[in-house]
Amino acid sequence: METNTHIAIRPATLTACLAFACGAALAADVTFFSYSDVHYGADGGGKRPPIVQSDTVPVINSLPDTPYPAEIGGTVDKPRAVVMQGDLINDGAVKDKYPTQWANYLADFGVNGEGRCKFPVFEGVGNHDVSEDMFVFNQVKERNLVRKQLGYIKNISPNGYHYSWDWDGVHFVNVNLFPGDVWEGEADAYGRGHHPQHAREFLADDLNRNVGDSGRPVVIVQHFRPIDENWWTYSAADKFHQVIQNYNVVAILVGHQGGGVDNKWRGYNWISSNGELVVCRIKDGTFTAINRSAEGWGKSMRKKIFPSWSDSGLPAVVNNGDWATKVSSTAATLSARLVYQAESPTEITLHWGTADGGDQPGKWENSKPLGVQQPGATATAGISGLSPRTTYYYRASARNAKGTAWAGASVPFQTAGTLPSPWQQSFVGYPQRPGSGAHFSEGTITVSGSGRDIAEGREPIDNCQFAWQELIGDGELIARITTSEVKSREPKVGIMMRESSANDARNVALLLIPRVGVRLSARTEPAGGSRSLRPAPETKTAPCWLKLVRSGDTFTGHRSEDGSTWSQVGEPVTVSMAPKVSAGLAVTAGCRDESKVHTATFDNVSCIPAKQP
Repeated sequence: METNTHIAIRPATLTACLAFACGAALAADVTFFSYSDVHYGADGGGKRPPIVQSDTVPVINSLPDTPYPAEIGGTVDKPRAVVMQGDLINDGAVKDKYPTQWANYLADFGVNGEGRCKFPVFEGVGNHDVSEDMFVFNQVKERNLVRKQLGYIKNISPNGYHYSWDWDGVHFVNVNLFPGDVWEGEADAYGRGHHPQHAREFLADDLNRNVGDSGRPVVIVQHFRPIDENWWTYSAADKFHQVIQNYNVVAILVGHQGGGVDNKWRGYNWISSNGELVVCRIKDGTFTAINRSAEGWGKSMRKKIFPSWSDSGLPAVVNNGDWATKVSSTAATLSARLVYQAESPTEITLHWGTADGGDQPGKWENSKPLGVQQPGATATAGISGLSPRTTYYYRASARNAKGTAWAGASVPFQTAGTLPSPWQQSFVGYPQRPGSGAHFSEGTITVSGSGRDIAEGREPIDNCQFAWQELIGDGELIARITTSEVKSREPKVGIMMRESSANDARNVALLLIPRVGVRLSARTEPAGGSRSLRPAPETKTAPCWLKLVRSGDTFTGHRSEDGSTWSQVGEPVTVSMAPKVSAGLAVTAGCRDESKVHTATFDNVSCIPAKQP
């Protein structure tokens, strides 16, 4: 199968298509193998002996000079290297297992053909390799120094883990687990060993220094697939997308959970070699990826690529700039960046609406010309008349005498909701997916929140959407939860009084948790874990009424079926809080499942100060 690059060209623009067909081919002749998820030490749940050798190594060694299928043609060349996208061993966090498993990996895959595999090896780290003591990360770090001494790789990150290299004008960057920077809000659905170690920071700097505005092809190597939102968050993927949108990324090599060789994410090709060998060839301006096993050839993907923007035949290259910023309930600022133009002048247009119009101008509800722009410049425009709490899409296009080009994919954004005075809204902690917020309509407050948790146990911070107003002194907060989605493993929905909107602030919360019922919890000291009291398991679903009462430093929770007859939840808790607190409605997705946004609705909401004597 043959596909275009990720820059979309309108099919109706014949001059652009002809120019692309006439663009210079990439004068590269590169063969490499992609292989991941070996899992040394895995025993299939006790169904087989632990893996000590890879059955794929003999296949790798025997492949050179093997004929490709007829539709590809030629024979397999000696590979520059075997590129491995993580899960090298199975128990990277188990100290009494990982030394042996790593030794078995080394016996098969040396740095420069000294193992059973007779070719150089460029590996990265997967989730099965990680641990808080960084054992496998640090082994890769040592091997990176050897690779650099051999002249195989060009650039190593300051921490030693991530690296890049060039093969015949094609730039490769290995970012290990995924192109994130921090654990908080980017990989916190799992343990802190999944910290990406500032890979995105390295990627951005490396591409800027070593690729720049040239448009030469880039291949990114990582473990997680772009679609694995349960392993790295949607917002982290957005940040990655914003980095790579300025570059000619021709493929993302991944492992982890499979998917084959012919996949698209936001216009970019991704190729998975989870437990399978993929033979990759760049020759005559064509990138080919094809599965290979001991039994023979499998599925393939082929796409044309080019050596630079100027040789691409594209009329222009444009992206969505800084994306949507300054988003309010009725307005936003949109932007576009002209990366390259084949001919001047080039005019930029923004298109937006509640439906994604793709690369068809007539399918967009709105458009706004930004006039003639120069390469490297980011143009912005404010738009208004938007509806509150609504998802919009937008995409930039560029047009000159050579034709029309579009940004690689449309970008969604959501307008803010509105709340009546004195209500306010904020996200406590770090949001993990767009779509969090609160909105009032016809007596109902709708609250949507992503986030890991309203902290309990060891976690010192909260991640939740919070709609609130000030309460000074004693008083009570009442609300009826009318509906509550269950899209993630453990969403939490309820009412809360907290000392501030700081993510580690003292607080008391009365929460509906589908798995356990209504539960009272409290954080008694800033940055401390929350203490939970015995839940009321009789109430596990909405609708239900909740009431939280403050009297000095004593907080008492109550639940009700009808808003008239109340039952106390657990024992009162004592938390020393300032007289003025934020009192309101809290929603978290409990994002261990795909960093989803959880939505709940509330009515009969009241925040009532105690009557003064």
